Amino acid sequence: ATGDIKAWVGGINHKFFKFDHVKQGTRQPGSTFKPFVYGLAMESGYSPCHIMKDYSPTFKVPGGSWSPPNFDGTKGSGEEMTIRQAMARSVNSITAQMMQALGPENVVEFANRLGIDSKLDAVPSLCLGTSDVSLFELVGAYSTYVNNGIHTRPIYITRIEDKNGNVIENFVPKTRQSINEQTAFKMVYMLMGGVEESGGTSQGLPIEVRKDNEIGGKTG
Repeated sequence: ATGDIKAWVGGINHKFFKFDHVKQGTRQPGSTFKPFVYGLAMESGYSPCHIMKDYSPTFKVPGGSWSPPNFDGTKGSGEEMTIRQAMARSVNSITAQMMQALGPENVVEFANRLGIDSKLDAVPSLCLGTSDVSLFELVGAYSTYVNNGIHTRPIYITRIEDKNGNVIENFVPKTRQSINEQTAFKMVYMLMGGVEESGGTSQGLPIEVRKDNEIGGKTG
């Protein structure tokens, strides 16, 4: 809620390697990008209970076509499942269908609203996390969901004092209402599916973390 960062580990040893993997470094987020596709789906009126079929759609791309396979290399089992189950199991084919229905440009706009500032390519494969982002951006964007739709830019300095304790500067986190509370609530429920749904990929979290806790997660 505050945006305060509790810990920041940018590398193994700053003395020898002065590169920050949290904010400077960007990488393909992979499946951790999928909650932005489903977040737009929730905002667009979809329900977590909406049923879809596991099959790989075909996109027209320069030089031909593209049909994304699932993790197991298949183009879909034909199984019906809710989109909560699909996100929990990280099913590529259903995420791609959702991207096809919503449009890559709209997904980019939604992710930008939630705090992803890195350049995102508005292409079909974006749904599988092919554009580089930073960990700093991802943490801030995910926090929007658990913060009732308010994006709070993470901060690591709250104030600067002189040696006598006089405050030289105060820093207040920048906030904005990025999505409405209903969309945020539905996405928290969607993320909890990673632990609660059969086959959820976040069930690998330690039992000590999950016990007596409300936990959501997304692998990638």
